[in-house]
Amino acid sequence: MGATPQYASMYFIGMKTGKTYSIDAYVSDVNGARVNFDEGAGAGSGTADFITFDEPVQLKDFSIITGTADTEKIRLVAGGKPTRHVLRYSLFLNTLATRPALAINFAAGTRISAFQISD
Repeated sequence: MGATPQYASMYFIGMKTGKTYSIDAYVSDVNGARVNFDEGAGAGSGTADFITFDEPVQLKDFSIITGTADTEKIRLVAGGKPTRHVLRYSLFLNTLATRPALAINFAAGTRISAFQISD
């Protein structure tokens, strides 16, 4: 099928300050491709494929716009190492009134990224 890129959002909270971070993401809908993150002017195919925070953070929510054709989930990566955390799009669609609660912790300065997976 033809890839149909979509946008997503990740909502983090600082574990020391309580500050909230709402980060937009670009999902290219290509198996194995990295997710791109907003660097201040919107997320897109040419933006950074990682984010970092100066404090420990917890990922509280992930939402993605309905419509990808080729990928069904993302795997989170911390410090270049894939984690066990896989976020399946069908559970985190932006159209859902409720999504599973997340509590995924990352240490301060951790390079957080994600890659796309097809079933």
